[in-house]
Amino acid sequence: MRKVAEKHRNWLLGELPLLQQEGVLAPETADAVRAYYAQNTRSGLHWALVICAVLGALLIGSGIILLFAHNWEALSRPARAALAVCPILLGSGLGLAALWRGGGTAWREAAGLFHALAVGASIALIGQTYHLPGDTPAFLLTWALLVLPLSLLLRASAASLVYLALVCGWCAAAQSAYGQAAAFWPLLLPSLVHVARLLRDDRHAPGTAVSLAGLLLALCVGTGLALERTVPGLWIVAYAALLSAAALLGLQLFPGRDGWGNLPKAFGLLGTVILAYIFTWPELWREIGWTHLRHDWAFRAWGVWFDAGVTVALLAAWAFAAVTAFRRDSVETLTLAALPVVASLGFVTSTLCRGAATLNALVFNGYMLLLGVMHIVLGCRASRLRQLNFGMATVALLLVTRFFDTDFPYWLRGIVFIALGSLFLTVNLLMARHKKQKGLPA
Repeated sequence: MRKVAEKHRNWLLGELPLLQQEGVLAPETADAVRAYYAQNTRSGLHWALVICAVLGALLIGSGIILLFAHNWEALSRPARAALAVCPILLGSGLGLAALWRGGGTAWREAAGLFHALAVGASIALIGQTYHLPGDTPAFLLTWALLVLPLSLLLRASAASLVYLALVCGWCAAAQSAYGQAAAFWPLLLPSLVHVARLLRDDRHAPGTAVSLAGLLLALCVGTGLALERTVPGLWIVAYAALLSAAALLGLQLFPGRDGWGNLPKAFGLLGTVILAYIFTWPELWREIGWTHLRHDWAFRAWGVWFDAGVTVALLAAWAFAAVTAFRRDSVETLTLAALPVVASLGFVTSTLCRGAATLNALVFNGYMLLLGVMHIVLGCRASRLRQLNFGMATVALLLVTRFFDTDFPYWLRGIVFIALGSLFLTVNLLMARHKKQKGLPA
């Protein structure tokens, strides 16, 4: 019955943008319907129960390890090996019980997390028992590959997050030990499939949101670690495409929702502001491009093609998300989709022209200002205090930073800061009063 209810709920939420566009429902009514289903019918999941189950799994696993450690030195090697395998066997039993009995989310999450941690503990104990040579990348990779089936079979978000953390850890260790971590991308494919399946089944479920947030964070961290950086500055285009694609994906998957209700958009939007702020500094745009190839790096010949391939793949993902999101035809969509275009043009101009650094910095100052003003206007029109504050914070960050770059006296800076703070408070008070008069939620 719950699956049927979820199916009908997802259908209703998918129809809301069309009903709102045709004028059948007011924007406030559509937002109220989304808020109701987000708060009261989110897959029937009680997060307090899930958290208690996960904490219980952590405590039990820690207790078992401590019991082993108490008399570890007095045991023979066969006894140590047998005890080292016990956590994996126990975790496998819990996982099979969860699958066989059709356990709920709390049971699956606890079993998946316990099994994922037990795998790492068992590998470490066996390695210590037989004095195997230490190899951090091999240890992390073996652990990750053994954890991978748990996230797919149990559909457990905790196990999926452990796998992503291990993959990112392997990526960092492999770059340090081997000088390259190209295998990061094929290792990430199972998580992409897992999250895509969760989005298809129930995109509004909390477990889907947690897995999606973990994947986006892993992509952001792994992109910086896995790139060979043979072409200086190519990361500018790669990150611009990644963050813009995340924000556009959120606009398409969760229309009309913001904040925690739309994690891809929140992640991409926050990353876009941070990235645009970094791009406002002229020093970033100097000595970048294919005219400054790093000849001293190992694997430089294939590193150029590898970095270019990753960047093109991220640009393709951005193009797909942009084409899909452009059906909404909104100013927000256009502004977010413009980031990779502006970043790519800046990368090309900085490569071809040495004096383009200042120009690119000015362009991104204007882009960041436009982004902040857009959210201020949209927040005022829709009476969304969070969106309004985000836009004002973006503009304030830009103005304060540029103000410190100049030689204005301290008394003038103090007056400007007081004026900005007063403007923040005044706008918030007026917006809160307006929302209260209209009976809208704060």
